[in-house]
Amino acid sequence: MAGDGNLRGKVVLITGGRRVGSALARMMASRGANLAMTYHSSREAIELVIAEVQASGVQGMALGADLSNAAAAARAVNAVVERFGRLDVLVNMASIYRRTPFNDLEPRDFDQMIAANLAAPYHTAVAAARQMLTQASHDGIKGKIVNIGDWATERPYKDYLPYLVAKGGLTTMTLALARELAPHVPVAMIQPAMIDPPPDFTQADTDAIIAQTPLRRVGTPADVNRLILYIIEETNFVTGVCYRVDGGRFLGQDS
Repeated sequence: MAGDGNLRGKVVLITGGRRVGSALARMMASRGANLAMTYHSSREAIELVIAEVQASGVQGMALGADLSNAAAAARAVNAVVERFGRLDVLVNMASIYRRTPFNDLEPRDFDQMIAANLAAPYHTAVAAARQMLTQASHDGIKGKIVNIGDWATERPYKDYLPYLVAKGGLTTMTLALARELAPHVPVAMIQPAMIDPPPDFTQADTDAIIAQTPLRRVGTPADVNRLILYIIEETNFVTGVCYRVDGGRFLGQDS
């Protein structure tokens, strides 16, 4: 897979991702990949992206699934294989990000964050990896998995405890899965900071984040997606690695 310079004929599954994932789907389609995308509550948005990539000349499919359920995740992977014959790349992008101040925490906050941000990528990765391991290899590689984490799991901020606990588990899962699947399925993680302000952010919220970012800007989908393309297309010598794409947020504010 590495060094091909494009993804022509490869089969890619992207979980969720109304913003960054949609941009990634369009980018991959432009390089010849056939795309499957899952949705839980964003059917219209995902189906629109799939219609766009199909219009560009590649194949696509949208799948509704609650990936936090192991059986549902396995069915989604099986549906992709039934349609396309194989699965070359999984990008676990679906996520929930919600402020949960400590004094307002309820048990359901933990359950929801673990389900969306850890159980779903875990079950999907396991199902995808089992399929990949049955496939013929190219230079020893049978498939690739990329997980989307968060830079703050190693330097937590306040008011997001259940979210950061779940994303921290995803980081550990990435490392452990890389060991389990070597040498045939490399596994990597990208840990972004803010990639385009969320719809519920005010300008003041965004300005505060920028002030805490050494590079003094927020990220764009391309900042993440170009790195995903590098991992998928340009190297077979990366696994068990977590890349921060955070504008320097991990380093803290300037003194």
